[in-house]
This record gives sequence, structure tokens and C-alpha cells, in this order.
Amino acid sequence: MNTEDNKYENINDLVSKAEHLVNRRSAEALPIAQKINELAIKHHNPQYYALAQYIMAFYKCLVENDYDEAIGLCKGTMHNLEREGQADLAYLFYMTMGNAYQFKGEVFSAQESYLNGLKQLEDKQNLNNREKGFLASFYYNLSLVLVTTQLNINAEEYLQKAIALYEEIGNLFKLSKSYGAYTWLLEKRGEYDKAIANIQKSLDIDLQLNEPYSIAISKANVGSLYIRVERYEEANEYLEQALEYFSSNNKLYEVGLVKVNIGEALGSVNKITEALKYMHEAEALFAEMDNRQELTKIHLVLSQYYKQVSNHERALHHMELHLDGVKKLYDAEKTNALARAKKEFENEQQEKERLILMQKNEEISMYVRKLEVSNNELKQFAHVASHDMREPLRMIYSYMSLLQKNMAQSITPVQQEFISYAIDGAKRLDVLIQDILNLAKVNSNPKYRPLKLNMIAEEIKWNLDALLKDRNATITYDQLPEIDADRTQMLQLFQNLMANGIKYNRKPNPIIHVIVKDAGTHVQIGIADNGPGIPPNQREKVFEIFQRLESNRDISGTGMGLAICRKIVESMDGKIWIEDNLPEGTVFMFTLRKKNAI
Repeated sequence: MNTEDNKYENINDLVSKAEHLVNRRSAEALPIAQKINELAIKHHNPQYYALAQYIMAFYKCLVENDYDEAIGLCKGTMHNLEREGQADLAYLFYMTMGNAYQFKGEVFSAQESYLNGLKQLEDKQNLNNREKGFLASFYYNLSLVLVTTQLNINAEEYLQKAIALYEEIGNLFKLSKSYGAYTWLLEKRGEYDKAIANIQKSLDIDLQLNEPYSIAISKANVGSLYIRVERYEEANEYLEQALEYFSSNNKLYEVGLVKVNIGEALGSVNKITEALKYMHEAEALFAEMDNRQELTKIHLVLSQYYKQVSNHERALHHMELHLDGVKKLYDAEKTNALARAKKEFENEQQEKERLILMQKNEEISMYVRKLEVSNNELKQFAHVASHDMREPLRMIYSYMSLLQKNMAQSITPVQQEFISYAIDGAKRLDVLIQDILNLAKVNSNPKYRPLKLNMIAEEIKWNLDALLKDRNATITYDQLPEIDADRTQMLQLFQNLMANGIKYNRKPNPIIHVIVKDAGTHVQIGIADNGPGIPPNQREKVFEIFQRLESNRDISGTGMGLAICRKIVESMDGKIWIEDNLPEGTVFMFTLRKKNAI
């Protein structure tokens, strides 16, 4: 790693530095976020990438106020966290999404995000200070959301937990924010003196830390409280300083909140005309930001103020806007609730399907293992049996042949007939054993390679030369394709079918013709003869082991040839069947996968 990479001790130093700057709404965080992203790309590190996305989303939310972009970044990254083994970082994204939803005014979605992050950290043992800080922030933010929704359940309890954790880890910056939030609760209860004392503690910390953003927040809160206790001159001084900072730094949300606080404070001391001015300014700002939550609250306050000054038409107008906003928020939450319920149902179904699939896969794996053992035993048996059985047959054949020679001068016709039966039986049994072994070997490590079927056809004509001459038979074929196949198997397949078409053909000049058709991912091949044909009711039977047609009993054969052909074709994802070859004869049709077909 070069000197630039060592500028900070490790990636966590970079993240902490970026968080520090983003929390203070500083644009200086952007180069650090970009640096983290560069390191992630350079080192192909999933954790670095997740942290880079988190910081960028956090920056988009708090510095650029681009809440939708922040939410999109979080959701996109969280989708891959578990797959990349980074699920333990999810709480960072829940926090950022909660912030973004909260600033958008979608408090129920914010609450859901905060609760998800809270659960992750509460379930974890032995939190470090950084994680304790985030746990405290979840408590803090949830208290704000619960107060905003008027659901004060656990709001103060969460806030006290946040304060205790911030004090434990010595996070003065966040402790100041918690004091500010607790001040708001005291203010709502009308305990203004306690509220002023509490917010002053917050301001003292901010001044100690020299945090401009936090100082402005605390001064705005002090100013609002001074209005409530009618200390107008001091209130104006603090509020002007806060508004100056927020306006110059383009913090529209904060400007809007300060104006709302001023409006509510002025209204509480019956300065309605001035209060209306600030509330309408806040209304314009939140309308620009499309923050429906804050707008809904503002319309309610405006309706109340206009009613106080007997402007019932305006009061009714703002009440209608308030009710419309409540309805939209309710509809949005209903939609979100339905979407969440649907997602939970789908997740539950997926989990059930996953468990069923896992069980089925285990059953299949077990079956496959048993099948592999059975196949191996069968192959071993076929090999051993063929060797052990063929050896005695060779002895029977050899000694019967010797006996036939030794008795050549004195053998009677009956003895010759008996010896011939014995020799012929030994030969046929040897062929049968060899066919059984060939059948067992069909799926045993075939060697697939590019194979020109024209060359296979030519080789078969050479192999069957004696039979062709003896029966005055001919073999012709169309231009055959090149496929990926095992050469020995293709010789077996084509030679079995061609030889059958000649052996079982009683015509004086048997004709075999090989045809080719296209069948999508496969090539369809037919081996046609001009023989007697096969009745439809026996066409499936002839592919079974040891099955032969009654009309062919006088012709030598084991009844294994077509069974071997079918096994070869099916092992290559193909099919084999029989059709009529009009005006007479049979066509053995089969399909084979094309070369490089998927």
C-alpha cells in the first residue's frame, strides 16, 4: 500500500473521519468518501465497498439533503450484504435510511428502519464503543420519531437510554443533541425553566466543542424558549444567529424548523400576527422540500391561529389541508404496511420453500449416493461376472472343438449334431455376456469429442463388408453432421441399427438409407430399411432387454442390441422410436444433441 493509502491508520479511521464531518454537515467529507470507494475497488474488498456506500449515502442524506438517493444507495447495498458476508454492517444502513425517511417526513418508515437497526445491536453481545454510539443514536432517533407521531410511548425512556450511553462513551457531540431533545419534552410539558437550564447545558457543550452546526441548533432552541418566557430581546439575538448560520449553509430543513418553533413560541404568548408570518415562511420551505409530515403539522397550527383572529375562512382552508395531509400520510402508511406485510409473507414463503428445497435436495443427494453405490456395484459385478463366466465358456468351446477334431474319423452324425449344439450355445452365451457388459458400460466415462458421422458411416460399411456382399445389400446416407459424441458408442449405435436392417431383411437386395432432419437443439437421424417392418404393438417391446420378435427366432441374436441403442441415445439427451418406411420397411428414428448446443 502506498503513502496515500497510509494517510490514515486503516479503513475505520477513514470512516470515522467521514462520519465526523458528515455529522457536522461538512462537504469536506466527500473526498474521504471517494477515497474509501477507491480503496474498495483497488483491494476488491466487500467490507470496504459496503463502508464506502454507507458513507456516500450518509453524505447524500445529511450534507446534500438528497434523501431519495441516500435511500436508494442503502437499499441497493443491503441487498448484497448477506451474500458478501457483511450482514453485521446492516445497522449502518438502517441508521442512514431512518435519517433520510425522517427528513422526508415519512416517520413510520423511519421508525421501521430505526427499530431494525436497534434490534440488530441489542441482540449483539459485547458491543464496542462505536457500536454503543450507534445504539444510543437509535434510541435518540426513535424518541424523536415517537414524539413526532404523537406516540409518546417509550420516547422519554429511549432518550434517557441514549443519554446514559453517550455519557458512558464520552460522546459529547451526541450528548448535546440528546439534551436538546430532552429539552423539547420539557417544553411540551410547560416546564420552561427546566427546559432552559437543560438546553443551556447542550449549548455549553457545543461551545466547548466549537461545533457551528450544533451551536446554531442549541441557540435556536434557547431563542424559542426565551419567547415562551417573554424574554424577547434575548430570544431575537439567539434566533437571528441561528437563522443566519442555517441560511448561509443552505440548511432548508433546519431553517424551516426554527421558523416553526418561533411561530409556535410567538403564538403561545398571543403574538398571532407575527406567529402567522413565521409559520407561512416555514410552510413555503417545507412545501419546496415536499415534506408532508411537517406541512400537515403547520396547517393545523395555522388553522388554530386563524381561528383565534376570527378568520374562519382561512382557518377552514388550513384545516382541510391538514386533514388532507393526515389522510395522505395515513394512506401512505397503509400502503407501506401492506407492502411490509406482503414482503414478510413472501419472505416467509421463500423460507418455507427454501426449507422444503433443502429437504428435497438432501433426499436427492442421498438417492444419488445410493444410486452411485448401486451403479458401481453393478459395473463391478458385470465386469467380474463377464470375466468369470466367459472363462468356463471358453473352456467348453475349446474342449468341445478338440473333441470334435479327435473324433473326426469315428464321430457319428448324432454325436456331431450334439457337439455342434454345445459349441453354438457356448458362442451365443459368450456374445450375450459381452452384450450385457456393453450395456453396463454405456454411461461409464464416455469420451465426448467432435465426431463426423459421415466417417462413422464409412467405417461401418467397411465393418459390414462381408455381410453386405453376402446379402447383396447397400448402405447410402445423406450428408451427416458433426456432433460431440463418444466414437465407440456411435459405432455401436449405427452398426447395430444398420446390421439389423440387413439381417432381418428377407429381400434379395436389402437397402439401408440414413436420413437427417433438423430438430432445433438436436439433429434427427433415421436409419431406414426396406424390410418386413415391425408391427406398432411391438415397437416399444423390441427396445427391452432380451426381447426379440417371434418372426426372427431363426436368426442369431441376443435381444440386447436395441436395448444398447436406446441406452446410448438416452445417455446423450436424445430419444429413439420406430416409424413406418412407406411403402414398406422400418425407420429407426433417434435424436442427438447438436454440437455446442445448450
